[in-house]
Amino acid sequence: MLSAWTGGPVSTTRRRICLGLLGALSAVLAVRAVGVFGDFAASIHFPFELEYGEGIVWQQAALIPGRHMYGTAQDLPFIVFHYPPLYYLLARAALSVEPNFLAAGRLVSALGAVLTALSVAALVRISARGGGRPIERAEWAIAIAAGLLTLRLYTVHDWSLLMRVDTAAIALSMLGLLVGAWANGRFLGTTVALLFCLASVYTKQTELPAGVAVFLIAVTRNPRGALGAAAIAGLAGLAALGVMQWLTDGGFLLNIVGYNINRYSLRHAWLLFLSEQRANFPFMALMPIAAGAVLLAPVEQRPGERWRPAIARFVAGLGDADRATAARAIVLVHFTLASVMLLTAGKSGANSNFFLDWDCVGCVLIGVMLCDLIGAEWRASVAATGPILALMLLGVLILPQRDIEDGVLEAQQGPMTALLGRIAAATKPVASEEMALLMRAGKPLVFEPAIVTELATLGRWDERPLVGMIRSGGFAFMITTDDTVGGSERRTPAVDAAMREAYPRVEQPTPYLWLHLPGP
Repeated sequence: MLSAWTGGPVSTTRRRICLGLLGALSAVLAVRAVGVFGDFAASIHFPFELEYGEGIVWQQAALIPGRHMYGTAQDLPFIVFHYPPLYYLLARAALSVEPNFLAAGRLVSALGAVLTALSVAALVRISARGGGRPIERAEWAIAIAAGLLTLRLYTVHDWSLLMRVDTAAIALSMLGLLVGAWANGRFLGTTVALLFCLASVYTKQTELPAGVAVFLIAVTRNPRGALGAAAIAGLAGLAALGVMQWLTDGGFLLNIVGYNINRYSLRHAWLLFLSEQRANFPFMALMPIAAGAVLLAPVEQRPGERWRPAIARFVAGLGDADRATAARAIVLVHFTLASVMLLTAGKSGANSNFFLDWDCVGCVLIGVMLCDLIGAEWRASVAATGPILALMLLGVLILPQRDIEDGVLEAQQGPMTALLGRIAAATKPVASEEMALLMRAGKPLVFEPAIVTELATLGRWDERPLVGMIRSGGFAFMITTDDTVGGSERRTPAVDAAMREAYPRVEQPTPYLWLHLPGP
């Protein structure tokens, strides 16, 4: 028995200490969740851009479906479609609830975060092994806490406030994992799981780990069923690809693959980790520890069987593994693949959204580890569980209750509304790095600054027509999010030089925007 090497059963007092810490953690997370929903409401009703990129996503959503989506021409206006169409279609559907595209897109993102949190909680519960009624109640509490933690993680919370594709894609992939874990290799359930994973890929093309994880574990449980499910999902994916290529005259893959090539730097990935993930650090530090603990988790062995980790037993007896072990295997494979995908954060256009997959599945692993520890009948579990829960409680307390402070957005609306009026009154197009302003003013979006800078730097797009348009005064004025001379990540040196020559007067109408006006 396990107690032979664990040092004997844990006392009731020690377990109560752990349960008390778990209760405190859950209470604080519940309070933080109220703040998250407050931020949802604030962001949905804020009429301007909260983060770079929302404006171009708005423009893309307005053009999908339509004859201008995923175009192949490189002439101005040059609109690149970064992602497959599912998120844009969901945002369009949400217009029935929120009649403004920006609000509708943010509503989809918020719902994606909530679905992700629910999926994390359900995955933790499925992966837990139980152990009597008191332990099962604790496992439910841990599962709910893991879901609330996911909702409040900096990355998930931040991206759930934006009109961006990321949290919707994560929600679909986590639903795929959940259905795949519940199916435990059965054909119908695995088919549904892989279709969810396919939907996540058609929301954001890099969402590949979930489908691979579901298939790899399903094929060990039920090879014929898994292959049949993969064939159905694969045919559905190929059919959708064929339709999109046909509708866009080949522009679909050109946009989501050919135009998504960025400069690469591991230093960029490291700096991004240090700057954007520091708020999540206590939890990120626990995630690989949790992965190791779940991988090596001891389980009750059969008579005459030597002790070995649960995953080793699963691999050794694929046909006999229970649902909890199969669910753990899916989550571990997904976490491993998501860890490899972290290397893509070296793309020059990467942001903290590249950590979303890793963070969400990592929360599942933390929850599963805590379920194992809280239910273990051995003294060493208290030595680990108490400090882990205390660290998590401290990490949650450090996180702010709200990311959007009361009054901050309201203070921005006056200057932004005045600037919006100037844009609407302009008799020429306006170039802006805050593209949601253009969309709200009803002005055409001629180009997206960041993507044309990347493509021009890599020699994939000829910027001379744009430079010529700037030099000839083709824009009424230009708006930038910095005043760096010589170029930036959103302006090549040639574009910056042309702007400063043709639009030498500079105003700063808001703390974050600079207005470049023609000379007197």
